Amino acid sequence: MTPRRKRILGKSIVVTIIAIVATFGLSFTARFALQMPIDWLSWVECTFIPILIGMPVSAYIFTQAEAIQETCDKLEKSHAALKATHSRLTFVTSHDPMTGLLSRGEFIARMDRSRDEGECDTLLLIDPDHFSSINDKHGHAKGDEALVRIAKALVYTTRPGDGIGRLGGEEFGVLLRHVRKEQASTIAENIRRHIERIPGVKGQQDGVKVTVSIGGAEIPHGADTQDVLRNAARCLFEAKQRGRNRVSFDYEAAKLRVVLP
Repeated sequence: MTPRRKRILGKSIVVTIIAIVATFGLSFTARFALQMPIDWLSWVECTFIPILIGMPVSAYIFTQAEAIQETCDKLEKSHAALKATHSRLTFVTSHDPMTGLLSRGEFIARMDRSRDEGECDTLLLIDPDHFSSINDKHGHAKGDEALVRIAKALVYTTRPGDGIGRLGGEEFGVLLRHVRKEQASTIAENIRRHIERIPGVKGQQDGVKVTVSIGGAEIPHGADTQDVLRNAARCLFEAKQRGRNRVSFDYEAAKLRVVLP
């Protein structure tokens, strides 16, 4: 006999015994009250009627209850599996598979939410210098390793509440929450120095040396996200033009220095 049938039979027997006891109590109490005799037929009725009625009815009820419970358990497992699958899909669609950082779409979405919250945050755009030469000289595997190490460096040098994303190719973005340009410049410089000193990426044996250029722009309340990205990209370009491996937050000021004697 299966455990399921044993449970059903055990519950049915218990219910039937309770029904027999209750029937005896009610029947004999009524007979005493009405001064009716208690004969052998009374004993037979009080014993077999609950068995004939209570046993099959309780067995049917408990069988249906077991089936419903099994269905609920299957639904709960299916729901848990579906929830886990949804979580994995959400993570896959919102994160870069190689570095584990935010994808471009999720990073832009966080910028939009940050802009609407009314706090002044700062965007950093980070791009490795001469990255194509790493792929050309040492292969894409070494280039991917460099990107992963840069991603880990960004996680290490930023706070848990900051957003870090891979915006495409070798470009990274960092959303510094509640940080203005002055403090952001210090953080960006720390990032640049940390990446420059990463063991394994800057190696003498294989000649792989990775540095980054960083451009930054504040995100005022209500600012257009694409305008902020363009401003940061201009500062990043200006950092590249000034020799790479540096931080720039002053694209317009740099233009004036070039134009004016």
